[in-house]
Amino acid sequence: MNDLTTHEPAVNGLRDSPQPDHARYYAARANEYDVSVGYGTPLLEAYLSPLKARLRAMLAGHEVLEVACGTGYWTWNAAQSAGSIVAVDADPTSVALASERLAPIASVRCALADAYKLDNIDESFTAAFSMFWWSHMPKAKIDRFLKALHARLVPGARVIFVDQLPYPHNEPRRFDDEGNLIEVRRLLTGETFEIVKNFPTEAELSQALSGFARTLDYSTCPDGRWWMASYLAA
Repeated sequence: MNDLTTHEPAVNGLRDSPQPDHARYYAARANEYDVSVGYGTPLLEAYLSPLKARLRAMLAGHEVLEVACGTGYWTWNAAQSAGSIVAVDADPTSVALASERLAPIASVRCALADAYKLDNIDESFTAAFSMFWWSHMPKAKIDRFLKALHARLVPGARVIFVDQLPYPHNEPRRFDDEGNLIEVRRLLTGETFEIVKNFPTEAELSQALSGFARTLDYSTCPDGRWWMASYLAA
């Protein structure tokens, strides 16, 4: 799952976390996700418009793999220019919601998949993207994810990651034994969960992507809310 609010951000689909609450959190939040983020409201849509346009331009004409698609909000935007999209998430409720949202678009297929394996995805892709997913990966599993992803990309494929820069958070945070930041998330019902929420630096991203990326292009939003990393697959 993903969002851009400063008090309750979230991302698509980490389902293999050292925190047992993570899968339950996104499964429980799926049905309230779009409303809780504010998708469809004039203010947020105006704010997201430049990012949406940038993604459409970068993915235009490509055969795209989207990891951690959540409810399909970003998939819909990318589908306006992409040649085709396979959008995956590990949460069945999210995939069902995304499938319903994207049913009118014949060039999009939604599927259940473990991001760290992608073993049921057989196609090869000329591009891949993931919105607000990187921060939810335990640091020890980033390399596994990148290997699974790049095994399904053609050489020179365009890859895009977008995620949040550090923000204030009203609930408790702590670090686990592996150095992952763990923060408490609260649903609209008041139920709380713990999830991984890391904030990688540009240098950390560059190190993680060494051997996977030809040239890394890193940029940040003018208001300091999100970063984008894009590159061509080695």
